[in-house]
Amino acid sequence: MPIVYATLADMQARFRPEQLIQLSDWDGTGALDQARIDQAIARAGNRIDGYVAAKYSNWTAVPVLVDLACDIAFYELHRATPPEGVEKKHKAAIDTLKDIAAGRYKIDGGDVAAVPARPGAIHIAGRKRFTRDQLDGAM
Repeated sequence: MPIVYATLADMQARFRPEQLIQLSDWDGTGALDQARIDQAIARAGNRIDGYVAAKYSNWTAVPVLVDLACDIAFYELHRATPPEGVEKKHKAAIDTLKDIAAGRYKIDGGDVAAVPARPGAIHIAGRKRFTRDQLDGAM
């Protein structure tokens, strides 16, 4: 079951009603189109999953991910080029997701074991330097 990072209520708490109506009402009814907003939230969630899964094997929707989902979904609602402020928030959200994927921004308080970069890889501490003497007779 996919994680739901944000809801319509989260979007309504973050953005003005007239903004959400303007962006979601493609039919010109003057009413908010919840299905269109839910689609944008789902696309944002898929994007978040892609980044977070790179670092975490088990996670839930935490407040920072709700905020990121709202910013990405709001950007997704724009059919044409979004305003500069919306683009900046979207870029900041993606940058934060990249930081999460790289392990620079922790969403679990350090409690969840990170997924190894390559499962099954052998990691050796330090760096082994080979000399001619050590390689002598290797061929």
